[in-house]
Amino acid sequence: MKAVIMAGGKGTRLRPLTCDSPKPMVPIMNKPVMEHIIDLLKRHGIKDIAVTTFYLPQVIEDYFGDGSDFGVNLHYFVEESPLGTAGSVKNAEEFLDETFIVISGDALTDADLTKAVDYHQNKESVATLVLTQEDIPLEYGVVMTNQEGAITQFLEKPSWGEVFSDTVNTGIYILDPHVFNYYDKGVKFDFSKDLFPKLLQAGESMYGHVMKNYWCDVGNLQQYRKTHYDIINGKVEVNLPGEEIKDQVWVGEGTEIADTAELSGPLYIGKDCTIKAGVQLEESIIADNNIINDSTSIKKSIIWNNTFIDQNSELRGTVICDDVNIKDQVSIFEGAAIGDGTWVGKNAKIKPNVKVWPYKDISDFTILNKSLVWETEWNRTLFGNQGVVGISNIEVTPDFVAKLGTAYGAMLENETVITISCDTYSISKLLKHSLASGLMSAGISVRDIGEMPSPVARYSVRRLKAEGGLHIRACQQEPQNTVIEFLNEDGINISRSEEKGIEKIFFREDFQRADIEAVGEIDYIPQMIDSYIGGLIEGIDIDSIKEADYRVVADYEQDNLDDLWTALTDRLNFKLLKTDYESGTSRPLSFQERLQKQDAILNKFDNEDEVDFGIILDHNGEEITLITEEGELVGRELNEVIRAIINLRQGAKKIFVPVTAPRIIEEIALDYGADVTWTKAQDKELLSNMLEYRKSNGEDFEGLPVVGDALSFLVKLMEFLAREETTLSELLSSIPEFHRVEETIECPWEAKGQVMRNLIEEVPEEQVELIDGIKVYHEDQESWTLVLPDSEEPTFHVYSEADTIQKANNFNEEYAEMISDLQ
Repeated sequence: MKAVIMAGGKGTRLRPLTCDSPKPMVPIMNKPVMEHIIDLLKRHGIKDIAVTTFYLPQVIEDYFGDGSDFGVNLHYFVEESPLGTAGSVKNAEEFLDETFIVISGDALTDADLTKAVDYHQNKESVATLVLTQEDIPLEYGVVMTNQEGAITQFLEKPSWGEVFSDTVNTGIYILDPHVFNYYDKGVKFDFSKDLFPKLLQAGESMYGHVMKNYWCDVGNLQQYRKTHYDIINGKVEVNLPGEEIKDQVWVGEGTEIADTAELSGPLYIGKDCTIKAGVQLEESIIADNNIINDSTSIKKSIIWNNTFIDQNSELRGTVICDDVNIKDQVSIFEGAAIGDGTWVGKNAKIKPNVKVWPYKDISDFTILNKSLVWETEWNRTLFGNQGVVGISNIEVTPDFVAKLGTAYGAMLENETVITISCDTYSISKLLKHSLASGLMSAGISVRDIGEMPSPVARYSVRRLKAEGGLHIRACQQEPQNTVIEFLNEDGINISRSEEKGIEKIFFREDFQRADIEAVGEIDYIPQMIDSYIGGLIEGIDIDSIKEADYRVVADYEQDNLDDLWTALTDRLNFKLLKTDYESGTSRPLSFQERLQKQDAILNKFDNEDEVDFGIILDHNGEEITLITEEGELVGRELNEVIRAIINLRQGAKKIFVPVTAPRIIEEIALDYGADVTWTKAQDKELLSNMLEYRKSNGEDFEGLPVVGDALSFLVKLMEFLAREETTLSELLSSIPEFHRVEETIECPWEAKGQVMRNLIEEVPEEQVELIDGIKVYHEDQESWTLVLPDSEEPTFHVYSEADTIQKANNFNEEYAEMISDLQ
């Protein structure tokens, strides 16, 4: 059998380790990761190997040659331009004239290839994918199979709401040459995105072989370190050169170790090293030709070749590349990475997660708390559900925001116009200026539209015909946090693919800044609130609202929303009865804090005559909680039902509803002869679907964001109640009875994918809907439970709807218990 090693990767997320070398040449245990793959193939009797290359191909060819020194026969196929995974292998089609294995040259594995090939042959498969189970599968391709192992579905790099399994594609495939008939040479084509879905659609025999062996995609520095620790802890079958001089301590030839050095396994020291007196080495990998001077302490670190580390230095959880010179009393902390040829002066301190590009000089007594090229990596992803979120002035700082603006600007064309805005908090205003600076340094023109809530910012992007917008605000759920929202040209939060593009540039931080002549400009446009109010009431039956002479009790944050309320009450002529909203000067009150002051809100009802209804608004003008004229708090799940009724009564023939909304909406829509389209839970998904539908029907969408816009919803509600000559209580009483409950269940990040896979396996396929999370329709077909993984927290949200509160609670308890048991 023949094999193909895909070795075209740049390894940008591994920089500075890959600045001068392609990713397959990054050393693991002192030899390139691709050499480990060649050893694996050779162990399974596979010696005829094609190597597909693209980035710095000569580095690979110079090291491996024709493969004879490694006991194999290598044949190279170079891509002139990126062709995708399948496209690169197509280059070797003439060589691959029999069943062959495809394997990545930049992942470490001890997969049992013989067993996988036997499985492939026994199943008479055209394409067999070797799979593994990954705790957190977000960065991988999720593959679903049936009980016989036949592949049923692919999902590439899913969000948490799309994680229906923790079984992922390892990039190891056993293929019949027949697959080459499905695409042409020289065309960019990918296995996971293009070829495999095509084979599945064509009904070809495709199977997934789940292996229990070790596999790790060495995609970033954290995984790179983990791979080494896994090797020395015996979790992967890799030959360790050298002699085991004590339990779990291996030492290569020619290495000299002082008697007073303290060696704590697992530990690997390569050839020709010098370990001086009093040195402490623990759970580390020290490659060849390194000198470590007196009383230096190294723990959980990886040191490449030809490095000098002077006395009394301290290294913790670091990666040090080749030819680095570290002077005395240096401290380098966890997550740091130092590139080739760098000099670190005495008494310098390199703070956690700092990365230094090759051939830099760090002066004596320097405290380096930011990367010379890269910035600190966040734990999982830069973006959450709402945008970029972090602790104000701790994680989301002016310098962080400036670089974020520059990274975003690097994605855009020169002379692009972006709006920026913020709420009224001091930290938001400070960060807005930093964000503008970052954008302008990338050559982007900025329109500063002032201080306002998100709905006005969304409207302003469309009204000003900008290419996008950025809005900075305090977080309602966690008021100590700052949220940075990225908006597209329609005023909707950008897509996940666009977020990933910004993340990629941000973490690499090798973006270009504009020439001094091309630096962006900033204009101030402060009139957008009046324009927004005009857009809000355009097409509204103002006379009906005025005639109703509404008296509305409102609990809201005056600093952020007073200008809006003043303009709105003037135009619609209703009486606004404010509560005494008390907030801190530096953050908003959370919704729970607001509810604790509920008595103050309800007192307004007791002290005023003929109140028509009340509302509680979040500080950002996005979320609204209604209170009936009788002082009853209305559950916010009813907002979706009310919105649907208003739209249906106005003649809508299709409405869009998030999967978390009550199913009773379908029954109501049926009475009006309208269709319901269920969308993912996030507002941006709902808005995108609505916008696409309206555009396809040639409809105007100036006033689109009724979703995520509390005042727009309020105006529509007032118009509806006025025209129908009804009250809020009467409207609610017309809605068929239903009960929906919600609960949040804690679950470790690493267990979430496993829980989703096991849940799907336990529920009959015909009862499951996979729009966002796992929605299970129960046997009566009237009730349902939705299990939705949170993308920002190690939790699941569980929603259940039934015709009685007891049944809804029982369903929630059942699934909460299942989640706990499956962890």
